[in-house]
Amino acid sequence: MNRQVIIIIFLIGSLLVSPVSSRADEGMWLPDAIEKLPLGQLKKKGLELKPEEIYSTTGPSLKDAIVRISIGGGGGTGSFVSADGLILTNHHIAFTAVTAASSTENDYIANGFLAKSRSDEIQAGNYTIYITQEFKEVTAEVFSAVKPEMSSEARNQAIAGKVEEIRKSREKDGMVAQVVEASGGYQYFLYTYLTSKDVRLVYAPPKSIGYFGGDPDNFEWPRHCGDFAFLRAYVAPDGRPAGYSKENVPFKPKKFLTINSGGIREGDFAMIMGYPGITYRHRESYSVDYREHIQLPEQIANLRRQIDLLTKLGEQDPALKIRLADHLFVLSNSLKAYEGTVKGLSRMDVVAHKRADEAALVKWLDANPAMKARYGDVLTKLEGLYRDLRSFVQKQTTLNNILDSGELINALEFAYGRALDREKPEKERQSQYTDAALQRLKARFGASWKERDSRSEAQELATALAQAAELPSDQKISYVEMLFEGKTGKKRRGAESEFAFNAIEKTKFASFAEVDKLFSASAAEVRAIEDPLMKLVVQSVDEAAPLSTRMAQFTNTITSFRPEYVRAMREMKKGLYYPDANFTLRFTYGEVKGYKPRDAVTYDYQSSLSGVIEKETGSDPFEVPPRLKELISKKEFGNYIDARLKDIPVAFITTNDITGGNSGSAVMNGRGQIIGIAFDGNYEGLGGDYYYDISSNRTLTVDIRYVLFLIDKFAGANDLLRELQIERTKAVTAGH
Repeated sequence: MNRQVIIIIFLIGSLLVSPVSSRADEGMWLPDAIEKLPLGQLKKKGLELKPEEIYSTTGPSLKDAIVRISIGGGGGTGSFVSADGLILTNHHIAFTAVTAASSTENDYIANGFLAKSRSDEIQAGNYTIYITQEFKEVTAEVFSAVKPEMSSEARNQAIAGKVEEIRKSREKDGMVAQVVEASGGYQYFLYTYLTSKDVRLVYAPPKSIGYFGGDPDNFEWPRHCGDFAFLRAYVAPDGRPAGYSKENVPFKPKKFLTINSGGIREGDFAMIMGYPGITYRHRESYSVDYREHIQLPEQIANLRRQIDLLTKLGEQDPALKIRLADHLFVLSNSLKAYEGTVKGLSRMDVVAHKRADEAALVKWLDANPAMKARYGDVLTKLEGLYRDLRSFVQKQTTLNNILDSGELINALEFAYGRALDREKPEKERQSQYTDAALQRLKARFGASWKERDSRSEAQELATALAQAAELPSDQKISYVEMLFEGKTGKKRRGAESEFAFNAIEKTKFASFAEVDKLFSASAAEVRAIEDPLMKLVVQSVDEAAPLSTRMAQFTNTITSFRPEYVRAMREMKKGLYYPDANFTLRFTYGEVKGYKPRDAVTYDYQSSLSGVIEKETGSDPFEVPPRLKELISKKEFGNYIDARLKDIPVAFITTNDITGGNSGSAVMNGRGQIIGIAFDGNYEGLGGDYYYDISSNRTLTVDIRYVLFLIDKFAGANDLLRELQIERTKAVTAGH
């Protein structure tokens, strides 16, 4: 408590200080805000470009070389590095394409991939490249649809309708438009993009290089992975976006980045433009507290369960292991990120920081009657919403986990949900239960039903039932408690496993033909079925329904209160402001710098090839390819050696403020030349989505010299090397 009091006193006294002067490297800035930053200071640090050379809508600028790489629901950032649409990004961003192209005969995961000619480049299905053209704030236009008398639900529907109207009105001539909210709905921005829907894999190193160190090294420093890959963007011959076709031609960017292999030193200026994902820097303390103590721990437990099940399945089937590789990578990466975030939030005491801000807000409102009349009850409302959420959300999550325990339960849940939906008036029916949705489900389940692993489904269900046993007394699931009444500890665990096994293995719906009959049954007919698994599904759906309604009410209501909270904070703090990240183009600056992760330990700012050998074990994830070991033993390093290390540099760290989505971003010197590729944040900085701490937040970066060394000496990719424009001189840097 004493520590929290000290933090609160300090923060109240410093709230009105400009964020630029108090934490100089903080900020994922909108690109048009660059000219508002302390340019004099940045020039002293090493920035040589003018603001319009970084972001401009009237002439070529860095923003034209920086692309968002979308892969289904995920993705990252890349940079054009040639006039022919060549894109440099991370190995882990290209990994979905590598996995899709791999087979037991052509294992590009293990062996890497190099297209020897343009015709050999492999289609990266489901990849789309977005290049920002311009953006503008449309907050007032969006809120013009909102009326004071509207309910929270009606307000959100009006906003969604206006957002879609604005988006559609701006899409023309092959341009894609997007309207995104920022900082919990405080602002809305309209972005327009050029796109490329034909993306191809050009080069990816073996996983033993691109993800050397695997999960044990994930988010850790020092790192020794060559996390880079090359893609190429294609368009139709007339320059318009088009799906994959042999007739397509490489995209011609307005600008591409040159590479500087002159090396880096501690203190060197570093800047990044990229597409950071989601941050929560402007969230209220109640949200952060809820995430730290409830939501993230539940997600961690769920991810561990999924990873364990998929790993066991992969061990039983080598071909399946290859197909699961990309999914397991994503799950493992998320798991460690969530675990580190919980620790980071606790270590940095972010909730205390937020509460200090809110205490200052209350004091400021009390001193400003007009402001208090407008914002005086916003904190009370937010606190009440989260108090209600905490009273039911763990129960809802556990019910969802029960209903998500494998394809069989998914199908039974769909059948009962569809039956319930048909009883509603037509206007109230949900799109997820339409005839078209049913046909999609039949096509998906019917084709894979025989491949179901009933043992893993039983394990998933048993795990979810065990979670139900741990629920607070006021959130118990009545039907589950009835099933295991009087049993606790090991006896209950055994009973849960036995029930799950029998319910899955002995159900009358083991064949898809039996499940198919359910899709035309009424809700009453489904409820009357005497089958333990069906009974569990029915009871779980019925108990989850009112909780889903409460969650919808929470979501609708908080989206109307949160913008008021952010607006009140902005009124109080004044000064420069950057919105929370939302997968749109941002600019961040910092410097190459080591850090102290804990007492008596100091981390250097560089890692080297010697460290790769030090970590080698001969097996995944610390296996070094024979060709790389040969190069090391013969010291065939070319001119890529770092003068200070007297070795090949592998990675370095900077103070740049980034988050997920920045993966693959070019780390540039003050001239806008690539000196490295951002691939990760450090473990100690994983709470950075909520709070930036310059003492611990670091961007992990592949040194561009390691990239060049690998494509030159390891891969022998001479054509690729010649396509790059490389300079070997040092940029001007303060103090050097």
